[in-house]
Amino acid sequence: MADEWQNLQAFIREMRGRSPLEIDEKLTRDMDLHHDLDWNPKRIVEIMQIWAQRFNVDVSDFDIAYYIPSVKMGTGQFLWTTLKSPFSASAREALGGRLLTLDMMEAAMRRGRWSID
Repeated sequence: MADEWQNLQAFIREMRGRSPLEIDEKLTRDMDLHHDLDWNPKRIVEIMQIWAQRFNVDVSDFDIAYYIPSVKMGTGQFLWTTLKSPFSASAREALGGRLLTLDMMEAAMRRGRWSID
């Protein structure tokens, strides 16, 4: 269990591409790829593919739109949803999405596959 976490931390640090001179914040299992690591959906998909290949994790069930529903919105729909968000819980959920955490990645490494449950 500790091996997966150590390997995942090293991988995430590599993907962040920080300069060795920068202070490296502590990674925690509850960190979200989109909100905490500030990766956009396209970058998350790229990283997930690299991660899956490196750690032999089946990601055939991974769908970025499940976690960040706004990726499937056109510009007009995205703007309309943004305008509605102060008044609509469903609009806020569509923009905010679901958590996609380092803990989920670690669990998938142990299982060897990505799972929504």
